[in-house]
Amino acid sequence: MKTIKLLFAMLAILAISVTVFAACNNSANQTSEKKDTMNRDHMALDSGKTNSGETMNAPVIKASFTNVSSDVAGHINELVSHYFHIGHALTKDDAVEAKNGATMMLQVVSRFDNSLLPADQKPEYSQHINAIRQDADAIVKSADVETARKHFAELSEHTYELAKAFGAGKKVYYDHCPMAFNGKGANWLNDVAAIQNPYMGSKMPECGSVKQV
Repeated sequence: MKTIKLLFAMLAILAISVTVFAACNNSANQTSEKKDTMNRDHMALDSGKTNSGETMNAPVIKASFTNVSSDVAGHINELVSHYFHIGHALTKDDAVEAKNGATMMLQVVSRFDNSLLPADQKPEYSQHINAIRQDADAIVKSADVETARKHFAELSEHTYELAKAFGAGKKVYYDHCPMAFNGKGANWLNDVAAIQNPYMGSKMPECGSVKQV
């Protein structure tokens, strides 16, 4: 009788052990599957767009000049920051604020001492800064926001070339909108990865894509 009771007790303990082992094994498998899923999601995130909208496969362009002095770099950075001021204003359909940004851009250009530029950098700077001055002045004199946008498109190309040559002090995004100006398309620079379209404004603020970083 005692032998039979002992046998039943041993069988009960064995059954409990098997159940616990199976539960633990199942939990471990679920944890492993969860980690695999998270790793796959992370890899997919890295190969596509980030949460901020940055297109990770856009080519990265480095500044042509690697020996830019701190004075010149500071000047270019200030110039580009006022360019962003104009772009953000146009995204909000704000012609007045766009003119304010263009006015400040002109002030930065006028007070810069060109003698700070070494001989190999002066031609590149002069070529684009003269056009930037004209485009910024045209924005200041624009009668409406649509006219300002046309001049901003020109300003964008020369600011892009200047930033590509000297750098901008931070990561910037070269964006393109295929629908701007009745399908002709236009480019612009932005200081954030998320699309903020200065040509379509409040109508289609997220129209466009990042072409270069």
